Amino acid sequence: MNGISVLIRRITLIILIFVFLFLCIVRLISMQIVEGEEYLAQTEKSYTAVQEMIATRGQIFDSEGLLMTGNRAVYRIIVQKAFLPASTQNDVLLGAVNVLRDCGEKWNDTVPISYTEPFEFTEDNADKLRAFKAFIIVNPAATVDNCISALAKKYRIDTEKFTPEQVRLIGGVRYEMEKRDFSYDNRFTLADDVSVGTVIKLKELSIKLPGIDAAEESARDYIVTGAAPHVLGSVGAISAEEYASLKPDGYSYNDIIGKYGVEDAMESVLRGTNGERTIIRDSKGVAVSDTVTKEVIAGNSVKLTINSKEQLVLQEILANHINWLRNTADRGNDCDAGAVVVLNAKTGAVLGMATYPTYDLKQSVEDYASVIALPGSPMLNRCTYGLYRPGSAFKTITAADGLINGLIDINTRGICTGKYTFYADYQPKCTGYHYGYNVVNCLKWSCNIFFYDLGRRLGIEELSSFAARFGYGTSLGLEIGGYSGQMSSPELYEKLHGEKWDDGNTLQAAIGQLDTMITPLHLAVQALTLANDGVRYKPYVVDSVWDYDMNEMLYKTEPSVAEVIEDKNDAFSIVRQGMIAVSTLVNWPTSSALWNFEGLPYGVAIKTGTPEAGADGTYNSTVMGYYPAEDPQIAFGVVLENGEYSRYMVRNIIDCYIYHDYQPDIDENGIVLTPWKRR
Repeated sequence: MNGISVLIRRITLIILIFVFLFLCIVRLISMQIVEGEEYLAQTEKSYTAVQEMIATRGQIFDSEGLLMTGNRAVYRIIVQKAFLPASTQNDVLLGAVNVLRDCGEKWNDTVPISYTEPFEFTEDNADKLRAFKAFIIVNPAATVDNCISALAKKYRIDTEKFTPEQVRLIGGVRYEMEKRDFSYDNRFTLADDVSVGTVIKLKELSIKLPGIDAAEESARDYIVTGAAPHVLGSVGAISAEEYASLKPDGYSYNDIIGKYGVEDAMESVLRGTNGERTIIRDSKGVAVSDTVTKEVIAGNSVKLTINSKEQLVLQEILANHINWLRNTADRGNDCDAGAVVVLNAKTGAVLGMATYPTYDLKQSVEDYASVIALPGSPMLNRCTYGLYRPGSAFKTITAADGLINGLIDINTRGICTGKYTFYADYQPKCTGYHYGYNVVNCLKWSCNIFFYDLGRRLGIEELSSFAARFGYGTSLGLEIGGYSGQMSSPELYEKLHGEKWDDGNTLQAAIGQLDTMITPLHLAVQALTLANDGVRYKPYVVDSVWDYDMNEMLYKTEPSVAEVIEDKNDAFSIVRQGMIAVSTLVNWPTSSALWNFEGLPYGVAIKTGTPEAGADGTYNSTVMGYYPAEDPQIAFGVVLENGEYSRYMVRNIIDCYIYHDYQPDIDENGIVLTPWKRR
């Protein structure tokens, strides 16, 4: 029995072995014959590349939810190193460029040499031309033909096979690829925003153009192009310097980044997170697999504090006023620029920010050179980067300082007799005779001598320190940036003029002259601080951040107090009385028709200024204030370069932002007869 059992086990084992061998043979036959072609294609040659998937940038909306800057779908022609044969890459690149050229497309090529013979340099900037020559390793005196030869040598372009013009085309693309850090992990964008026809043409030639592909992605679309272009800002290709600093944060050379305005300030919010797709292709260039290995996350959207419709009206108010000055007014006919800032007096939110001249945002993106060539530097945001003396608008600060420190009260009488005689060697004059006027009336009539004397008693150290609490000489913290400006001081005076400070300089500083320079935003913040009895809010232009489709708010900007000036001796109430008194003046030229606030249900608080603009005897015109005086809703600051009558704009600003009504008087030729509504 034992022998039989052993025999059975042996036979069973042999049978199992034969079955196993049979199955192995069947599987081998299947692999070699049935699936052989598929495995052969993969084993002969396959290429794997990780293609970056560019995230859709977040959108920008106005305060009412109107889309101002969005996105549109575009095709980009890209080059991927994993699929680009090293031995024939010059042929492939030339072929791709020829297709683009035949289709009327532009491609990325910044070599400063013309495309056709006779070659010539296309860059007049000596520094840029020198940098190009250094990059291709030729001496600074190299001729254009020397540079063409250097491109051929650097990129191993066969000059017997390719014509000089073809060498130029290939060299231009290779140069750009090297500059943009072309690698297996970093694709090169050969052309942006090409037509569907171009994509089809390249697809038809895909076998002859390995490594060339089309990617459907998004590009910035500027919807409301004329309202607040300086605030919105634009995007552009990342520069070498930006790439070097942002590479650790995950940026690639193909990224588009914000260059200025909200696009720059909110870059981290708007950007989104790029994804990745892994593509495997066989030796014929056919995709074996295409898998998304990292999901794309769209950027978040931004909602502004600015209403685009009100912004356009504010820009019109400013433009019409300058139009009137140049064509109709009795003074200020040389005015050619200006700026207006309107803030929510209770929060610091920017309601409007207009600068003249201005520009169209879309035009600046599509034809930057044409915008730069326009007169008056329209791309300068004068609201935040224009520096001006405040002039007599500063007297409200001097008055508040004197009242809080107890040097004056509402009953203190001035000594103005037309000339300030405290110093024997410096006796500046006033514009009138205001003997016995108190601080309210001295603000109303803008008496220089009252504030000369008060400034002398306060001293420049106290005055400078107090002005800083209103934001003078400090960064206001606005998201889109801006100059800090400066307040006159002995240190600054010696630095700028190389001379020691004297007592007469304090007098000029007390009335907003000398070296004090601020932006229109500073003027508006000054008005806001006065409106809130010494509480200064940080200005902001971003209301909130949302998910891409504006379905969920992620966070909202809350008002932030930047400074609190303790109100002593009823200082801000007394200054308010003086500012209201300014708005009731009736002695301006033709004031009954032009300069009044008839029909407004509340008081208006303002202070004007006519500061010196330069040594040539020119003047600017400034005004700042708030409304309603009793319960401020808006605060504003205005500067007109070489202008006049900035005060005439106040009623229009109030009508725009409080009562939503503005109707200038314009003739059939477009000339502004009066930049206000006739009443």
